Amino acid sequence: MENSFVTFDEKNSRFDKPVSILVVDDDERARESLSVLLKRQWEDITEAEDGEVAISLIQQRQFKIIILDLNMPKKSGDQVLAFIKEKKINTTVIVLSGETSINKVTEAVRLGAYDIFKKPYSFDELEHAIRNALDKSRIEEEKARIQNRLAHSEQLHRYMVDNSPDLIYILNLRGEFSFVNDSVTKLLGYDKSDLLGMHYSHFIADEDRMKAEYLFNERRRASRSNQTIELGLKCNSTDPSKPFDVSVRPIELNSMGIYSVDVNDSKKVSTYQGTYGVARDISSRKKAEKLITFQAYHDLLTKLPNRVMLLDRLDLAIKQSVRTSETLIVMFLDLDRFKLINDSFGHVVGDQLLVEVADRLKDEIRTGDTLARLGGDEFMLLLPQPTTREQAESVAQKLIASLRQPFFLRNKEVYINVSIGIAVFPDDSADINTLIKNADMAMYEVKSTGKNGYTFYDDKLEHAAAEKISIESGLRNALKNNELEIFYQPQYNSLSRRIVGVEALLRWNHPHLGLRAPGYFIEQAEESRIIQQISEWVLNRVAQDLFNDARFLDSGMKVSINLSASDIRQRDFPENLVTFTENFGIDPGRLGIEITENMFMSDIQACTHKLQVLSNRGISIAIDDFGTGYSSLNYLRELPVHTVKIDYSFVSEIEHSRKGAALVAAIVGMAHGLGIDIIAEGVENASQSEYLEGLGCHTMQGFLYSKPLRVDKFLNAVASQQNIISKLSG
Repeated sequence: MENSFVTFDEKNSRFDKPVSILVVDDDERARESLSVLLKRQWEDITEAEDGEVAISLIQQRQFKIIILDLNMPKKSGDQVLAFIKEKKINTTVIVLSGETSINKVTEAVRLGAYDIFKKPYSFDELEHAIRNALDKSRIEEEKARIQNRLAHSEQLHRYMVDNSPDLIYILNLRGEFSFVNDSVTKLLGYDKSDLLGMHYSHFIADEDRMKAEYLFNERRRASRSNQTIELGLKCNSTDPSKPFDVSVRPIELNSMGIYSVDVNDSKKVSTYQGTYGVARDISSRKKAEKLITFQAYHDLLTKLPNRVMLLDRLDLAIKQSVRTSETLIVMFLDLDRFKLINDSFGHVVGDQLLVEVADRLKDEIRTGDTLARLGGDEFMLLLPQPTTREQAESVAQKLIASLRQPFFLRNKEVYINVSIGIAVFPDDSADINTLIKNADMAMYEVKSTGKNGYTFYDDKLEHAAAEKISIESGLRNALKNNELEIFYQPQYNSLSRRIVGVEALLRWNHPHLGLRAPGYFIEQAEESRIIQQISEWVLNRVAQDLFNDARFLDSGMKVSINLSASDIRQRDFPENLVTFTENFGIDPGRLGIEITENMFMSDIQACTHKLQVLSNRGISIAIDDFGTGYSSLNYLRELPVHTVKIDYSFVSEIEHSRKGAALVAAIVGMAHGLGIDIIAEGVENASQSEYLEGLGCHTMQGFLYSKPLRVDKFLNAVASQQNIISKLSG
């Protein structure tokens, strides 16, 4: 049929006209970058910085394609779409927007947007959509030319009706089909003969019959007739094995009455003859709206409900619980070690793992429960009322057990655990956000105490969290207000009775609590990353206190400074410490650093390399609190360690425990065997000192010799020692 109306020249002339594209976006950089990409394929690209400018340009010239943002000043993208629809402007609009509101996106579809891309988007997909739109436009233009040439031809009318994608029908006075076009077969699966003579109500979806009674068999004319009413039409089953299987196709209906006009006695008399209607298939639009709605309320990876749906269901569950005075449970789930797996195998495998985790968790919950993915490796489970604490524990145990079995990723067994925090409504809170926060807080408590378990929220957790926040805030002020201070505890040699070294100890002069040792604040300092600023302050303070004073410089002794795991993990840590000694003119041999065993356990190779760099420059390395960490003996052979310090907890057991005394003896013997210096911490009485001397440990630190001193008192003690030595040598 088509070839009989269109010549070869006419068919190919449509490719001669350049494609005009209008890019509308208030983000200048986004607009310009998109224009540059588009100009690789199409030359005629015009830009508009807002909806008002776009409407002005549209009024001036014709654009094949309009690429439109939704949220813009002056006039929004919705207003531009409404203008195009109202003026019936022939163009294709593709929406590019960061807008996530389901209502906004649905409205854009209703206003005639051809396609919608959410920022950020793939340009390849956008280019594909543009080419599809141009192809569609060319087909429509070709069809329009055919219609124009045959406007006065009966053949054209028949062609238009029979080839229309829409169902076109005429009803007689009784509401029976007197005419239907060929599209009825494609649209509903019926032959034309199946409908002719049948009453329209047989083909209306049951739920729409009342509405169709006044709309499908329309009697009004022209502007008074109905416009774009949505109905459902029954489809004929195409499966012989399911003759009673009836599906419904959504259509958009336009209909109006048909009247004949007779002239009697110079008066025009209109007589109702039937109804003319056009039904357009809107299945694709309905599917798009359904998909958009699904995306708004579900996580696209796992297909689980997302935070929006969870909050909605939680709100309903709480209202129900209030009415029945029953409890409900909220669980916050976070996968343990997921980041390690994601980094090791890549995000594609990480996503696969999340999907499999979601499937396993779903298998362990009831039909009425809601499992949602909040993002990343975080999930939340709502157990609606009635749910007891005992039931919640049982569910938590089942969830943990379900993930114990290995996952197979790229033919490798992977194990993953889960930490679960549980909050109870209304015991823990009657507020949605607070309830979720409390479950989250309980989950982090599990994380901090070993992971792979569950716990219920407790008020103490909130108090602990509040105290952490208070400490962090206080530490930041402490750096600003000069509340930090260094105390110096001498290290004595029991043979020479002399000070042979000193340890720099950090203290916080808390404005309300007084002096606080690092045990009070160091953990929070590391969590909040303030520790690096504090360590830098300590190094600078020690340099100013000691290495600018002749009393210390003349003594020849060494100062030891405690560093944190965060300091060691810094990539340029060794180089920065060496630079520090050079800037202050410090002999590296006069400086020692103390680290705990746990600091180097996470990455022994990297730690060994960094410490070796420092050792090669003359800075000594001491293991503090020796014996309280992990398998230290294996690592002493690898690490460049010069000194081990016996923890005060072992020294205090010398007099009270044979095992404690034996352990101290073993540590001393091991150090001597490896040629490592040894210092005993926390020596408080002569009995402890004598025992240590008997083992050959002669360097001690503790209240028996001196408590930590402020810098002036320490330097005076050093000077007094030097004076005594001078007198003895004289």
